[in-house]
Amino acid sequence: MTSRTSTNMISGRALAWYVRRLSVMQPGEVLSRVGSQYELAVLSLRHRFGLTATHKDRLDLRRYGFCCAREPRLPLWYYKTELDEAMCARVLAGRLPEEHCTWSWTQDSEVWHRAPDTGKIWPHRFFGSIPYREGNPYGDVRLVWEPSRLQQLVVLAHIAAQGDVSLRERAVAAMEAQFLSWMDANPYLTGVHYVSAMECGLRLIAVCHAFDLVRTWLRQPDLIWSSVVQLVEGHADLIQRRVSLHSSLGNHTIAEASALVYAGMLFPEMAHASEWRIDGLALLESESAHQVVADGGGIEQGVWYLQFISDLYSLVGAFLEARGERVPGSVQRVSAKSRTFLAAMTDDAGKLASIGDSDGGYALSPALDFSLTDPSHAPGLTTFENSGYSVLKSVGVSPARLILDHGPLGMPPGYAHGHADALSILFQTSGQDILADTGTFAYSGHPDWRRYFRGTSAHNTVVVDGLDQAVQETGFQWSSPFNSRLAIRAEHANGETVLIAMHDGYLQRTGVIHWRGLLYRPPGLWIIIDRLTGSGIHDLELNWHLGLTPIPDGNGYLLEGAESRIRLTVEGGDGAVHRGKTDPILGWRSRSYGVKEPMDTLHVTYRGPLQHEFVTCLIMGPDDAPARHAALSSIRKSMYEAQAH
Repeated sequence: MTSRTSTNMISGRALAWYVRRLSVMQPGEVLSRVGSQYELAVLSLRHRFGLTATHKDRLDLRRYGFCCAREPRLPLWYYKTELDEAMCARVLAGRLPEEHCTWSWTQDSEVWHRAPDTGKIWPHRFFGSIPYREGNPYGDVRLVWEPSRLQQLVVLAHIAAQGDVSLRERAVAAMEAQFLSWMDANPYLTGVHYVSAMECGLRLIAVCHAFDLVRTWLRQPDLIWSSVVQLVEGHADLIQRRVSLHSSLGNHTIAEASALVYAGMLFPEMAHASEWRIDGLALLESESAHQVVADGGGIEQGVWYLQFISDLYSLVGAFLEARGERVPGSVQRVSAKSRTFLAAMTDDAGKLASIGDSDGGYALSPALDFSLTDPSHAPGLTTFENSGYSVLKSVGVSPARLILDHGPLGMPPGYAHGHADALSILFQTSGQDILADTGTFAYSGHPDWRRYFRGTSAHNTVVVDGLDQAVQETGFQWSSPFNSRLAIRAEHANGETVLIAMHDGYLQRTGVIHWRGLLYRPPGLWIIIDRLTGSGIHDLELNWHLGLTPIPDGNGYLLEGAESRIRLTVEGGDGAVHRGKTDPILGWRSRSYGVKEPMDTLHVTYRGPLQHEFVTCLIMGPDDAPARHAALSSIRKSMYEAQAH
């Protein structure tokens, strides 16, 4: 039975995945992958014959300075001074810091292997033989990985450091119990938690930070430190063998490199420590200009992932500085410029804009707080040309923020974490989402939902002939990427602002080009024109994913719950509001990874010849019809000028 299942996986869905994956690899990478498969086979044999086990009872802890130190060896300044009381209560009760996570620790070792979404048990066998990609029979692997990052231990350590004696004892006892439980339930190379080198890296960093902070309060110091040594040595060795390179370069690489630096510097007594440190720092330096582009945006086009790698770079920089080591200039620069970009993408309430993939993961834990550059409260337009975003802030009737995405699909050649969201708009006022991003929801285990949330219809832009702006090959691979550009960017003395952009994602397949023009005229008029050019008969869909409930009002909608009056109108097609539709999927939102909920989506359709226009108006406050018509004429004229050039 086992062999038949394995054969089916290889000949069916998995084979198709490998074929598509090979299509974006260069010859050098193919050779490297062959070498990796050989090494994986060697590891499998060593695992089968019990040659990989380490014996913590034989360890001489006096050899390891990190284990014997009386004072913390890692910098402490970046921890939040106060943790949310509800978060502390959740973690002390055995749950994870994030409210939406339902996982809860128990003494049962299966707690580390039970899929939160399906209840199935991930197998206890050599990690390389476990199917975990799209189509696996267990569930979304990202969900089972989250508790095993052990980042909840960092929060517990922080609780112990801040609390009274009784609270400290509870927190340290919980840390020790969970950590030793994880070690017993996950022998080296056995199980799904060794599949990803990045997961091993994040776990290594979290464990070192957590026990460093509570070292003087440990109840079982010898057992804990011998287990820490065992974990660090095994994890660092596996990471070095399986670093994400070539077409897999991305945020995984930065997490893995950071962990190698930690292992090499904290445990110089280990045989390969020098190699770990050198390799990790070299990767961080070489990837700095690749991962973060010149204006501070991330090459993966996922804002959450940019914060993730920015935090990792900042962690390593703080670590080096605290040890009196030279911090490479490239590490300092990537931290600084990414913080500037992230600040522009953060609203006044401290919420980061949702763009591209986001799995809600942290570099260390929610207890980490590298203070961002304060978000700019001044009105005006900021454009990030390299990453492809324009951020417009207004004061007007009600302060508003609009983000126009005119950037690329993501990081070539696979574009793994990018969404087909060219020319999408996010709009917010007084902290309320008006035109919202729908989120990510899931990576594996839910292929239909994965396709929807990363596809064009889940974003505030136009769909042509039912297609995405690029072609989804797998859950983490696109082909036929689009080109997009900002054609006009203009700010006038009266505060009026004009943005005009285009993308060609539909050109090769349908002959259609999408132009989007935006005009803001103070105090509260926003006009968006979508112009589709080409020939022939086409089906067009404009979707506006609404953060507030639309109430019909004449030929438009009033948005219920807005702090000030907001009226939405759309011309150019037949409109209907959908909520929680499943056939086809439309009208859904995922605020947190693994969780989805219905949301109101205004779906406007048109079938006919091109060119065609959709005209959307957001009117905040009284409607001045003559001024609106004049503004509409103005933006149309600018769009024709842009097309002519």
